Amino acid sequence: MKFFGQFSLARRGKINKYLKKVDNNKYYSNFGPLYLELKKKIETNLNYKDNSVILTSSGHSSLLTITKYLNTKLKKKYVLCPSFSFYSNPISIIDSGFKPYFVDINDDNLVIDLKLVKQILSKRNDIAFLMVVSPFGYPVDIEYLNKFQKEINIPIIYDAADTFLNLKKKINNKIFITCSFHPTKTLGSNESGLIICPKKYEKIFENITNFGISEKNNKSNIIGFNGKFSEYDAAILLSNFDDMNKKIKNLKKRSSIVKNSLKTKFKIAHYKKQFISNKITFYKNLSIDRKFIKLCQSYNIILNRWWSNNVMHKVNIFQKYPKTKMINTLKTKKNLIGFYINDNMKITQFKSFCRDIEKL
Repeated sequence: MKFFGQFSLARRGKINKYLKKVDNNKYYSNFGPLYLELKKKIETNLNYKDNSVILTSSGHSSLLTITKYLNTKLKKKYVLCPSFSFYSNPISIIDSGFKPYFVDINDDNLVIDLKLVKQILSKRNDIAFLMVVSPFGYPVDIEYLNKFQKEINIPIIYDAADTFLNLKKKINNKIFITCSFHPTKTLGSNESGLIICPKKYEKIFENITNFGISEKNNKSNIIGFNGKFSEYDAAILLSNFDDMNKKIKNLKKRSSIVKNSLKTKFKIAHYKKQFISNKITFYKNLSIDRKFIKLCQSYNIILNRWWSNNVMHKVNIFQKYPKTKMINTLKTKKNLIGFYINDNMKITQFKSFCRDIEKL
């Protein structure tokens, strides 16, 4: 039996039409025809009139592109970021010459506590920028982040991570946004990602992902790296993009069924917030955990602690960096679990699993 988290990417029949274009174009990397086709589709879908989309080799490449650019502009050394996140976040900060300053999360939405951010900024003048991270597809309000950026007057990178399908349309975005299309994400693809930014940064960020080389004169005036998005990445993501509405419909139906059953036994994270995700995230219930684990095993469902086995400020290589008190971060990491939903699984299997949950 396949488990609920069996990832489903582009099927061969769907991707072939794009692979034929790659063969015909004889163009494999460096902002080719499929890159431009996908870029246009995403920009049309989001309708961010004053913003541009840059596609990259991974979500981490997207973060690294922006942090490297900010290092050329900002002299301050610390970056406020959550410890309840993935390695990519502090690593992108450190690799770009900054130092992470770990901040506790809000107990309600599991996002970096913006009240704590303001308190730190009122006492310190060595903070270069803020990094906000979306947990498990939960969308942070971009319009609010735009207003908050004006208030704190430092740049914000919003690592929307797995939130692409939940991004608001038609907004006038002033911050830097990154997304990931890793196969585990709700709109999965190959190892690829994107940046959403004001148009004036488009060519700068494209150059950084191409070793800092300018397409215009083939010269380098900024330190970059190889973060290019290949035409094969574009073929996979275009195929998935074509099926996006079907995927959204299937995920909404399946997640609703599972959440309605789980809520009888568990507290579900972000339950009141409606958003699209292939992840079901909830808090442990000690009275039935053993029974629930056995039930999941019988359906080949793998329970996850998400992101990593530990929070970032507890990881050896990050322990030397400053941090706030981490009450919510540690409590959440200890008690939060979840599993993936496969949008291709049969509804009958979901309903059977849910009936068994209610019997626990």
